[in-house]
Amino acid sequence: MSPTAPTRLAEIWRGIGALAVLAGLLVACPVLLYAVGGSPLPCDAPAWPEIKALLLQPDTDHALFLGAVRLIGWAAWCLFAAIIAAETIGYLAGRSAPRLPRPIRPAQHLARDLIAMTALIFTTSTALTHPMTSTPAHATSPAPQTTDPRAPASVGAEKAPSQESPPAISGAEQAERPRFRTRIVERGDTLWAIARREYGSGTRYPKIFKASRRLTQPEGVPRLTDPDRIYPGQTLRYPQPKTNKGKRSAASPSKPVAPKNSSSPPAAPSTQPPNRPEKPLPPSPTHSPGSGPTSASRPPVDPPPVNQSSGPQSPPAAQRAEHTKPFAITLPSGAYLGLGLASALSVALAATRLHRRRRRTLASRTWPTPATPEPAPPPAVAQAHRAHLDTYADRDEPVPIDADLLARDLATPIPDQITLGIGPNGAIALPLPGLGLGIAGDGAIGTVRAIATELLARARADRVELLIPAPDAHTLFPDTDITELADALPGLIVPPTLNAAITHLEAEIIRRARLLEDTEEPDLPSLRATDPAEPLPAVLLIASVPEHASNTLHAIVQLGARYGIASLLLGSWPPGTTANVRNDGSVTNAEGHHADALHDARLFNLTATDACGMLQTIRTATGAPEPAPPQPPTETDRSPDPVPPPRASNDGQQTLVQLSLLGPVTLHTPDGPITTGLRRSSRSLLAYLALHPDGVSRDQGTAALWPDHDPDTATTMFHTAISNTRKVLRQATGLREPMFIIHAAGRYRLDPHLIDVDLWHLTTTLNRARHAENDTDRTQALRPVTDLYTGDFATDLTHEWAENHREHLRRTATDALAHLAHLTRHDQPDHALGALEHAVRHDPYSEPLYRRVMELQAQLGRPDAVQRTYRLLTTRLAELDTEPDDQTHQLMTALTSS
Repeated sequence: MSPTAPTRLAEIWRGIGALAVLAGLLVACPVLLYAVGGSPLPCDAPAWPEIKALLLQPDTDHALFLGAVRLIGWAAWCLFAAIIAAETIGYLAGRSAPRLPRPIRPAQHLARDLIAMTALIFTTSTALTHPMTSTPAHATSPAPQTTDPRAPASVGAEKAPSQESPPAISGAEQAERPRFRTRIVERGDTLWAIARREYGSGTRYPKIFKASRRLTQPEGVPRLTDPDRIYPGQTLRYPQPKTNKGKRSAASPSKPVAPKNSSSPPAAPSTQPPNRPEKPLPPSPTHSPGSGPTSASRPPVDPPPVNQSSGPQSPPAAQRAEHTKPFAITLPSGAYLGLGLASALSVALAATRLHRRRRRTLASRTWPTPATPEPAPPPAVAQAHRAHLDTYADRDEPVPIDADLLARDLATPIPDQITLGIGPNGAIALPLPGLGLGIAGDGAIGTVRAIATELLARARADRVELLIPAPDAHTLFPDTDITELADALPGLIVPPTLNAAITHLEAEIIRRARLLEDTEEPDLPSLRATDPAEPLPAVLLIASVPEHASNTLHAIVQLGARYGIASLLLGSWPPGTTANVRNDGSVTNAEGHHADALHDARLFNLTATDACGMLQTIRTATGAPEPAPPQPPTETDRSPDPVPPPRASNDGQQTLVQLSLLGPVTLHTPDGPITTGLRRSSRSLLAYLALHPDGVSRDQGTAALWPDHDPDTATTMFHTAISNTRKVLRQATGLREPMFIIHAAGRYRLDPHLIDVDLWHLTTTLNRARHAENDTDRTQALRPVTDLYTGDFATDLTHEWAENHREHLRRTATDALAHLAHLTRHDQPDHALGALEHAVRHDPYSEPLYRRVMELQAQLGRPDAVQRTYRLLTTRLAELDTEPDDQTHQLMTALTSS
């Protein structure tokens, strides 16, 4: 007998007990009432005089009382039988029965629990009552996986894979129903241009917008909320004109065509309320190298809209094939990751760094102190993070800072779909609620590991809850302390056995069903919108399920579809969908409801070593202490030393070019900023050379700027960047002879006689203060820092060396400002307070900085300002899902009560 047989036997006895209770209430009760009191129906209808006489005479033999009890008993039984019938019908139909008045609601809850308990134990894979059980084994609709399953049927004939196949309809009915086509947005597209090509007139673009606005887009692609702003990678759906009534085709040449230079009109008014604006992580670029945008119908907005193009369009299948690459990246270890996991790891890394900045002790009293290196993220996290940020740079969009990534993450809703990989038609996104998917084959563990890691990274703010039995958790993450991880991550539950996990799911179904009943909400999204404080994450069970438990689990998942519950199983899953995958994630065979979407696909996969590093970053993103580095930092990992001052330029000679590195990398001449012609690689080269005024060798430059390219390609790109920089600067200055980047003795460096760098002025000031002989000289040397430190270093660069120096410069500058405040706190407290407030603007998560500010505000007699500062800190830390520590709260209390 298997180890789980006793538990199965107990479940059977539970079902027998539920049936016995139902039988007793529905059969034994009326038999007992009949035996004791007889039939509730009289033989003859009594006349009114008889009733009046019976009511007026004394009830000495208690006949009247017993008759009333008998009638009440029969009425209660009839009511309960009706409730049982209503709940059974509602259960079979997959929807809740009408809510009864409060006095009889406990009877309704009892009937519902008895029916659910019986169905959970005894329902088989073919006797389930949920509507999803009637779906065929294979999906028959070739619709894209990005269709929103909640869209009304009138929007289009396509359905997401999670929905039932549409019933057969007659040819006449099919002719009356609108037909739809889909396409993927390419760089250069506008709704006006698409409508002009499809319908012959761009003025019909609102039809495409209304048909597409509710589509669920692939992971990392924003939804369509504005007809004047569409993005590469978005899926559009547009109705085709009816041809059965003698109408001409929309593409007929006889149709009027709008002029090419006509601008797009304002968006047409819609009777539907607009979708809530989201802040998704933007998609990857979809244009080919060398292609660029043309003139837009409106001024570019951040993020910029796709511009109009009149080029030929590919068929939808070809277009989808072109968009498979931007949604996935391959790590050196062979792991194949989706952009969703890369973006989630970027958020986790950002939260880790902000927690580190929050806890860092200021070096204000003993400044300067030896620079401590910034802990390097795990290699897999660093590579995924860089790949994600490169998607912004590839579209020339501002690269988000850590605070921006966290703010966007806070606006991310609870996921209603799960992205598994890349197929011939683009990203494979299956609906999460009610999902029953089994992954089998040699690559099953790697694929399930990748999906689990992404969901754990997105579990912040009660969005996702993963339920993984301990044996399966150790199989998926062998290099990770699962117990410690489960304690640190609120989105991970590790029950000891599969049976304990099933019991947890049963309790969650009952809890959510009662919440819906008590709040009178129709579904889970409505309940989340009504009460956002109630944690109702999407629940996913990840486990290997033996055959004898498959029916029970299948019933739970089917019941839990309404309540946001799904399953991802290690091994085949005959009741649902099964995909067999190789070690690289490629699908060899798929069977079940979502089989068509999985054929010829490559699913994401992750190695155990890479997953260990990612889970470490996900753990530290919650504020958990970071582990000590296993070895001393290398030259690449160590924060760069302060930049030495540049060589002195000739007296009286004014530089021709100003290079600004505090903020985005920009170039200015006396005539204004240089806004065109400069490549992104040229900006990176200028920033790297500015960090090394003494020059770098070609090998140093190529290793820092193009570490993932082969040496020959990197060398070519290095020379191209230098050539582009010289050409642009010569055109901007009107001079033909200056080199701007000097090559001498095998080293490349910026010409300090022609190029001035704001970073050099800041580092020169810091070096002067660092070598001051006394506090008075140091104070005078530090005063210009508030004017010189205007932003973080090269905020639009994603290289590791740029991020290291960005953090190093922030630490150095904030410590210098804190030391300036320490030196002037007695003689000039207002100036000291100004220096600290400037430091807070550049490091808004540092609790020690806020404590210094509150102390100075209290010294100046401003208790109200102390409270405002504390509230500002509380608001900032709420973005990190934490709050000020006890030391800060006690300080605020002491300063405001004195």
